[in-house]
Amino acid sequence: MAESSMRRYIPFFIFFIMFVYIISGLVKVQIIDQPKHVALLNSLLARSFYNRGLRGTIYSSDGVKLAWSERVPTLVLSKYTEEDEKQLRKYIDDSQIAVLKNSGSVEITWEQAFVLQSKGYQIIPIEKRKSYGFLYHIVGSVNKDGEGIAGLEYVYNDVLKGKLSVSYGIRSPGGKYSQDILENLGENGLDLQTTINFKLQKYAYDLLTELATPSVIIVSNVRTGDILAMVSYPSPDVDLNEIDTLTWEKLVSDPLKPLLNRAISNVYPPGSTFKVITAIAQMLYGHPSTLSCRGVFHYRDSKGRITASYKDWLTTGHGVVDLRKAIRVSCNVYFYNAALDVGIDKLVSVSKAFYLDQKTGIGLPGEVAGTLPSPEWKLKRFGEKWYPGDTVLFGIGQGFLDFTPIQILSLYNTIANKGTFVKPKLVLNEEVSTKKVELNIPEPVWDALIDGLEQVTTIQGPATSGGTAAKSFRGFKITVAGKTGTAQTHSGPPHAWFVGFAPSRNPKYSVVVLIENGESGGHNAAPVARKVFDFMLENGFFDEEKNEKQEK
Repeated sequence: MAESSMRRYIPFFIFFIMFVYIISGLVKVQIIDQPKHVALLNSLLARSFYNRGLRGTIYSSDGVKLAWSERVPTLVLSKYTEEDEKQLRKYIDDSQIAVLKNSGSVEITWEQAFVLQSKGYQIIPIEKRKSYGFLYHIVGSVNKDGEGIAGLEYVYNDVLKGKLSVSYGIRSPGGKYSQDILENLGENGLDLQTTINFKLQKYAYDLLTELATPSVIIVSNVRTGDILAMVSYPSPDVDLNEIDTLTWEKLVSDPLKPLLNRAISNVYPPGSTFKVITAIAQMLYGHPSTLSCRGVFHYRDSKGRITASYKDWLTTGHGVVDLRKAIRVSCNVYFYNAALDVGIDKLVSVSKAFYLDQKTGIGLPGEVAGTLPSPEWKLKRFGEKWYPGDTVLFGIGQGFLDFTPIQILSLYNTIANKGTFVKPKLVLNEEVSTKKVELNIPEPVWDALIDGLEQVTTIQGPATSGGTAAKSFRGFKITVAGKTGTAQTHSGPPHAWFVGFAPSRNPKYSVVVLIENGESGGHNAAPVARKVFDFMLENGFFDEEKNEKQEK
């Protein structure tokens, strides 16, 4: 009877045990293991992504943004569906739809971003770098990952780029964006202030745009090495941070080479701008004298026979010429004789003392050093010995010689500083770097040289006696010490040069102008330089109080 009674309660025991098991399971799942399950669910729904702080802004010395970054809202879709098609057409236009279909993301406005985010779409703020095409040779550009690949953007990439951070968001079970739970845009990069004066840079660029031929203008502070303007024309006419493949290919294939920074990456025969080296060498090691220029120089061998003749640029000749007049009128015949008087070894030695065998170290990628030839160089390069005719041409800046415009500017800055080379620089607070010319150049040598350079711009008169840039600088209120150059090329018209500094006896600023195939330096390059000096004078660059503040 008892056994029968117990059998009757067995189903209840089984049911009770099952009930307790179910309840305990629910307690375990709902209470004890809840954190683990929540974490698992969140891991399935959460999404992490990296943000980088904005790149720092690159400024001009007068406070203008040369390169800067903006955050642009971007709609991102991992998969484009018909449902998205219907929904998105209410908020974005056909062109945006086309980009989204093709790439999986599209730039939108902040108004569109606000609405679409409320509809469950993921919006990511993307950094867009902005700059001006005409500043490309200085500022450079960044790649699609926001890394600097040219110009100052490349050199100072680690300073400019923002730091990475992680943001978190929640997706709905259907996979759409729901909300941010942690948004961290990252720490922005540091700003960079350049030595470039934007107004002067733009003015110089506009001058060369009117000229419409490959050209260079560089303006510097002779004491600090600060580059106030550096224009290489042509420049890209688009912002290379936002360039498409087709436009890039056009720039690369353009015969005018707008991507080439002619100021530091292209070399040219210096022509008569180099005569200052020959003049210094003759005053140090030769026998400066007076001669009669009749428009041609005949080289005679040891037996007195004429073996070669070299013309002056003025075929009628300059008459009686001494060193100062030779600089003023740019008399080739005088410097032919001076070069032979000194000899090639001393000419090369003086050139090296002025660091013409080296890059200037301006701190931009792509700078090259020109060619400073010597007998050893010619033998190694061509397997030929050095001839007197090579020395004759060397003396007037022709033959195998070629330099970049920044090298020629640095040569004249060193003359302006009477033997102190100042490294050119583009960042405002960078330390001034100098080195001395390792030559004992007495004060009378500097005086004679600078006096001759002053006469180039100040003594009016016909070609036989007047300064080669005097017409261009007529009436200028500050005395400029300068030199023109008309450099013969292997093909095409000569290159036109002007380089000079002012005030001549208390130098502050220097200007170099190079016009490819511009023919006459006096007729074409000097007038451009005069316009630059006029702009600087009119805009207070030569004002004493302003200059003292800048130097402090």
